[in-house]
Amino acid sequence: MSDEERSEQEAERPRPRVVDKRVSTNPEGAAAARKVDPPPAAAPAADPASTSSSPSAAGVGAPQPQPEPPAPAEPGRPAAPGEQVWTPEQEAEARRMAEEIAATPSIEWVVNTAVSLANIAATKLDLNNAADASLPIDALAGILDKVGDKLGNVEQPLRQTLAQLQMAFAERANTPPSPG
Repeated sequence: MSDEERSEQEAERPRPRVVDKRVSTNPEGAAAARKVDPPPAAAPAADPASTSSSPSAAGVGAPQPQPEPPAPAEPGRPAAPGEQVWTPEQEAEARRMAEEIAATPSIEWVVNTAVSLANIAATKLDLNNAADASLPIDALAGILDKVGDKLGNVEQPLRQTLAQLQMAFAERANTPPSPG
């Protein structure tokens, strides 16, 4: 195939558009995905140092909703009215985060997630909220059932933690509520 034929085929084929880190060949869907409501004006700027993958750095409490990032600007296309466009700083931060994700082995992400689930379940049980502790316990069990053998030397401690959480859950679930 000649270079001319190849360039003609490429010109006929719709080019994928990158939208919020996802690829879409549907121009209408891509345009709809680019429209993002601007975040509230009173929202404080996120501290990049506070976005650690460590479960201990996350602290205890309800997860904080993160505003959706604005769509990246396409070169040469003006922003539509009401459309928020990424600043160069936001694009650089998104790239930095993507590089961090790529550089961190997947096993670390899975182990951190499992430890976070264990901490959430333990906290819920300590606060006598056994009903809400059930989901993170089941999620931890699901991770260990599916990929436990790939976790190496952390599998056994996580399985022991899961067993302790399941026993504590059974005790709390079978204990009648104290009169208040």
